[in-house]
Amino acid sequence: MNLHTDFYHILWFFIIYCVCGWIWESSFCSIKAGKWINRGFLMGPYIPIYGCGALVVYLTLYPLKEDLWLVYIGGVVFPTILEFFTSWMMERLFAATWWDYSNEKFNIQGRICLKVSLFWGFFSLVMVYILHPAVLELIDKLPKTAGQVLGGIFIVVFSGDFVNTVVATLDIKKTLEKMENIREDISQFLDIHNLGQEYRELSPAYMVSRLREQWEERKEYLENIPLTGTISEYREELEDKLSALVNRYEEIRLKYRAVFRHHMSAYPNLKSSRYAKSLEDMKKRLEKLRKEK
Repeated sequence: MNLHTDFYHILWFFIIYCVCGWIWESSFCSIKAGKWINRGFLMGPYIPIYGCGALVVYLTLYPLKEDLWLVYIGGVVFPTILEFFTSWMMERLFAATWWDYSNEKFNIQGRICLKVSLFWGFFSLVMVYILHPAVLELIDKLPKTAGQVLGGIFIVVFSGDFVNTVVATLDIKKTLEKMENIREDISQFLDIHNLGQEYRELSPAYMVSRLREQWEERKEYLENIPLTGTISEYREELEDKLSALVNRYEEIRLKYRAVFRHHMSAYPNLKSSRYAKSLEDMKKRLEKLRKEK
């Protein structure tokens, strides 16, 4: 059996299966949610994990298509390994969990589960025996020059989307980290100076979703607290940090607003064990802005 492993075919296999994966997942999630959801980590209409998974299945299992059960078992195992590794890598890079199967039976760390793995096996059968022959025929019917031009355009658009999204997400991660550091500073401030419950009510002010609206009010309130010496200096330092955080948040919100909104829409259950409270604050802030429009 002749495997098409040249760059041209591999690129188009990747493109088509990325788009097919996006159509499938966006449609499934939209029907489930009762509203349109543009699924996927990237902004464009493609999900790379489907393209990568399809290529793994094609290169390893397509030559074994005479054995249906072997194709199915391989279709369960290989994409599941890819899904586990992708989940682990994205959590390590961005300190966030993008999908979670913890509520599903027979899951491993919430990254993979038996039900979805069995689906990957079924999808692999559909791909090998039904979809891929049609995909190959479609690619071969496409004029080579047109295919090369369109493929080149895809590479440029995809690369730009990938770089922009990764940079934006890493920047958001840094902001969440700063927010958590401010929370720790406030907690230490309250504990060290034995401030009572009335002062602890200030803590929500450092939730970024409320900082911008309440900053002046909180600042005036802080001015009325009878602090002297090093405590006043600490308060000023804290206020400087808070002011810088607000400015940084607004900068990121405006610069990467589309990316963050997309993440929240595509993955409404997105969570972070490291920056849980700050992420929830940002979600609430976005939801409030959406309702104000």
